[in-house]
This record gives sequence, C-alpha cells and structure tokens, in this order.
Amino acid sequence: MPEQSRSAAAVWSDAEFAQAWLGADPQGPQDLLELPRHMAARLVAEETPQPRLIVDVASGAGKFLSVLLDAFPDAHGVWTDVSDTMLERARTDLARFGDRVDFTVGDMTALRAAGVPDQVDVLVTSRASHHLAGEELRGFYREAGSLLAPGGWLVNLDHIGPEDEMWDKRYRAVRKKFSAPRAATPSHHHNYPLPSEADHLDGYRAAGVSDVDVAWKAFYSCLFIGRAPRSPQS
Repeated sequence: MPEQSRSAAAVWSDAEFAQAWLGADPQGPQDLLELPRHMAARLVAEETPQPRLIVDVASGAGKFLSVLLDAFPDAHGVWTDVSDTMLERARTDLARFGDRVDFTVGDMTALRAAGVPDQVDVLVTSRASHHLAGEELRGFYREAGSLLAPGGWLVNLDHIGPEDEMWDKRYRAVRKKFSAPRAATPSHHHNYPLPSEADHLDGYRAAGVSDVDVAWKAFYSCLFIGRAPRSPQS
C-alpha cells in the first residue's frame, strides 16, 4: 500500500478519531450531501430500475448505502470500510435492512482483497477518494470499473481541489454559512492539492467508463456518476 493510503487508513482505523468524526458528521437537513445521494439513486433508477448488487466503498456509517437500499428494496448491499469503528456504527445504522447487507473490512485500494464481489450493478463511494492521488487514484477507478456488471454504475460523491486555490478558500468560507456549526474533531492529514474534477474524470476514463458526468456540484464537492458499457462491444 502506498504511503499516502497507509496514512489515511491508519487515521480512520483509530477508534478515538473515528468516533469523534462520527459525532460531528451532520445529520438530517443539516447534511448538505443528502440531496446528491438521492439524486444518484434517481439517476440510476431511470435506466436500472432493479439493480441486484450495490457496493458502498469506504462506506463509514453507511449513509449512501442506506439511501440506495431504500430506493431499491430488492437489491442486496455490500458495506466495506477500513475502520472497525465504522463497522460497529454501520451494523447499528443498517440493522433495519437485515440480511440484505454483507459487511467486510478492507482498504479501498484493494477491493478484491477486501472481498468485494464482481458483477456489481452500482458501486458508490463518498468522501474517501480525495485521500488518493495520481496513479493510486486511477488504480482505484480501474479496479472499481473492473468489478462492474455490463451497464453498471460507478458513483463518487467527494470533495475536490479546485485548480484555483483562491476558489478553494472562497468555497470553504461560504460553505460554513449553509450548514450548522460542526463540533471540533481531531485533525487528519490531507495531501494538497486534492484531486481535481479533471483528475476524477480521467479516473473514470481509466476505468473504461466514458459515459460520465458531474451531476451535481456545490462549492468543493461533486457528484460524479458514470455508466459502464452495456456489453464489451457497445
């Protein structure tokens, strides 16, 4: 595992940090990312009304997976994250789905090693890939794309690094006015600049997913959504 991923995994595997982060994470109407989660579900439903297998990578408490399993009541979900603390919280928050969810602990840079199956109809990740950069980010996208069923969806809701540093500062300042004050959490390392919008779109292309768009953007957060070819010939 490259040093950048190893550092991120170590932080999120720390129980004290993970508990503090969960306690400060916005809930309900204060969570600005609820809208794009539901947008992703509706966009998938327009063309894939009955996905069978949904995988949430670096799932945390399972917020994104919860939205998708509610939207698709016949689907089976796979939760995966590197943190045992997140696993404990997710088992509680996703308990209402019963045996519709499998749980596996592993790093997002080694999805197969973590036990993620292939033939995935919808693979989502959120607020995690900004810890990756360069070839490591493209490697994540390539492996994620290789797990998709024909016509499967690859969805990433994440923070980006605007190419202009001044815009990054503006967004961070203004965003605070649209959300409730967040409790203090222990700081964790980020490698700046974060991957840009263009970096993520390059990652999709590296995964063989050229049917991709930025479906939503607010300040420095983006919803990337793309669909794999329906067959090797398409």
